[in-house]
Amino acid sequence: MGKFVTKAMIGILLGLLFTISAGVISALTTNERYQFESNYPDIGHERLSTVLTHGRIKIQFLGYNAANRITISKQFYGLFLRYGSHYLFLAKEQDTADNRQSLTARSFYIIESADKAAYISDQRGIFLTRDNQPLHLNSVLLGKSLAI
Repeated sequence: MGKFVTKAMIGILLGLLFTISAGVISALTTNERYQFESNYPDIGHERLSTVLTHGRIKIQFLGYNAANRITISKQFYGLFLRYGSHYLFLAKEQDTADNRQSLTARSFYIIESADKAAYISDQRGIFLTRDNQPLHLNSVLLGKSLAI
């Protein structure tokens, strides 16, 4: 029984090591830049700029009102793992308005087709407008790849 548990643990550890190594190697060979946008009629729009460089990630999020003024801004700096079009990242999240910082872990997909790209995430949630109405944020933002 003891040998079986030992072999099972070795197998699990080797599987985890292989999976993490594949994500790290893929991230280290990534050098991409994207810009995504989503519009909300009569409310505003949002812009998400993403830079993925050799395992490091930088994301800037800007939310605009209907008058095209910035109402919310956030920045993320950290490290990522890549598995095909799926990205997992651990980053410092900074709310630029009052400089609060926190550690966050998130995941998303980026799918490219010709000169277009789509950012897909189910971790978007809602935003409360000034009149306390919930705005459900789009899970898919459309954009393009930018030259590095």
